[in-house]
Amino acid sequence: MHPFISFQKVSKNYRELSALDHISFEINEGEVFGYIGPNGAGKTTTIKILVNLIRDFQGAYLFKNEKMPQYAAQVFQMLGYLPQGVSFQEWRTVDMALKTFGRLSGLTNDKIEERFKSCMKNV
Repeated sequence: MHPFISFQKVSKNYRELSALDHISFEINEGEVFGYIGPNGAGKTTTIKILVNLIRDFQGAYLFKNEKMPQYAAQVFQMLGYLPQGVSFQEWRTVDMALKTFGRLSGLTNDKIEERFKSCMKNV
């Protein structure tokens, strides 16, 4: 049986700052997993890699034994991310926000356009 999630020597740098340095762990299906650490330890970076908000990293991330980010649509259907502070950039329009949420939910571009038009009829 393969792990549900597997991080294999994952590293992420922001210029000279090393947010993650060769971290490895596995989470099996149905397992409760706690991820704790001090501010700046890389917890948010790890979660953002898990939900495919960060795609530029070194190492391997496998989801149900499939290498990521190639199978992002399946991940979007099973994992979610709610940051502590949620806000929108002032320059972001409503349609940009809704289309972003659609992509994060794993919808195809055609489905996003269809649902966007449907929503906008009610405005």
